[in-house]
Amino acid sequence: MEWLRKRRSSAARPLENETLIADIRRAEQEWKIAEWRFQHALGDDHVDYAIYCLEAAEKKLGMLLKQAKGRFGESAEFIKEVREAK
Repeated sequence: MEWLRKRRSSAARPLENETLIADIRRAEQEWKIAEWRFQHALGDDHVDYAIYCLEAAEKKLGMLLKQAKGRFGESAEFIKEVREAK
């Protein structure tokens, strides 16, 4: 049964990798939008909201990158997958 569990987990891994890469890309876009929102904020309330969004986007991106690093380390394979996913 051990071999079956390993086989199932290795078969699911490419899909998990693609999902993680897509999540990282989405988080990068959210961070860029939050940065733009901060640069173009007009009033105190807008600045406060922009800072809140920017901090949340940075936390989310950091969390996903930490998850990727935990899964792949400094693996050249993961870096290659990220570049190919662009």
